[in-house]
Amino acid sequence: MDVSQSLKEACARPDSLFARSEEDLINLVYNEFPQDIDRLKRAYSIRDGPWTPPSTPSPSYILYKENYDEVNRTLVGFLALRWIHTDQYETFIGTQSPAPQLTRESFDWIRQFYAQVITDANTLYTLIYSIIINDLGKDPQLAIDYHTHTGEDISALNHDAILLQACKHGLIHSLDTLPAQDREDIFKAIQLGATFNFGQLAQAENAPACLTALLEMKGSKRSFQIRFMEQILDIAGAAGHMDWTCAKKLIQPIFEGYRHVYEVYEGVTTGTLTLRSGYDWILIRRAAVLCLEEGVREFDFEGDPRDRALMRLFCLGNVTTRDKALLYEAAWDALDEGTRGRLERALNVDGVKGEPAVQPTYMPALLGRVYGKDALVCAFRFLCRVMSATDIGDPEVVVIERSVYKVLKEVVESEAFQNDPTILEGVDVPEGVVAL
Repeated sequence: MDVSQSLKEACARPDSLFARSEEDLINLVYNEFPQDIDRLKRAYSIRDGPWTPPSTPSPSYILYKENYDEVNRTLVGFLALRWIHTDQYETFIGTQSPAPQLTRESFDWIRQFYAQVITDANTLYTLIYSIIINDLGKDPQLAIDYHTHTGEDISALNHDAILLQACKHGLIHSLDTLPAQDREDIFKAIQLGATFNFGQLAQAENAPACLTALLEMKGSKRSFQIRFMEQILDIAGAAGHMDWTCAKKLIQPIFEGYRHVYEVYEGVTTGTLTLRSGYDWILIRRAAVLCLEEGVREFDFEGDPRDRALMRLFCLGNVTTRDKALLYEAAWDALDEGTRGRLERALNVDGVKGEPAVQPTYMPALLGRVYGKDALVCAFRFLCRVMSATDIGDPEVVVIERSVYKVLKEVVESEAFQNDPTILEGVDVPEGVVAL
């Protein structure tokens, strides 16, 4: 490796850049963004349970001789960019399970999108920079630094909003090194991320009102496309703290969800989709897959709010098979009438002043840890309480965010919950913050 060459210089010749060894690539990126990557050592993460790590050294071990989850996740996202550029499909899918494995056709779609968007050295460098800083808001020290700088406590905000506030106040110093146009595109992408999360729409976790952020991206297509590509790579690296040899989490159903989000962006910004119909596009596409490929019954989104609410639950729970769909519907039917009615109403709220919607952040991760009908019924009851808590005393609020991350870590992942899922019914509703 030419140790004197910077990452920015190397981006002028991407074929040569991505032909380097993994260790050289990781060191080249670290040398460009040492302070930012160091921040990720303190960031929080979620693991999927027991796991066996690969025998090869992780990206963070290459840098620090220790494992740091978010460093690994971020740098595997960067390595996934290399696998896309060099057409390494087999490496990309690696240890993915065969059934939901990303198809070659979908991998080619990603490669074509990458080739259309990343056409010059500046754009490639901007994309890599976006990958590196995406999760800096997960570093608790960043909120502390912000409080020291401004006197304002933003620690209760989601990590994307924390990053935005930090950038506004000049706390992410590497942002100042970018050319003006690239800096503007990154900042717009960060602004978008603070109120609109691709994964949250793909999982129907947010509310239709959140799609207003897409309207603000009219005329900023380059910024949105860089953000979209970065989000694809973020998912590709999402299991990088457990398996750094491949893009383990970017399986076919998840990719399809993200591709549908891009379709929603195009529809909303061109005016062919409203906020509500754009949101329902996600539900309709999920239903189509379930009906056509899994033989699940037809769903009526326009005439039956129950069906629409149930499909939102299917998206929140990443329901992709007939058996899981039947389990979710059985748990729904097992709810008492009052709870089912309140949950149905909450899941159908778009989010307007006077009738805010609730965004249950980390609910997909929580549902992913719940097994069996009885436990699922308890999770639905808890979700009902979370999404029905809409009064935070501000008539201007459109969307309230309530993070269930702490409940996931302290309750649902506990042995006590596995033995008695009804303990979830005694858990307080998480504090709400204004999301929109």
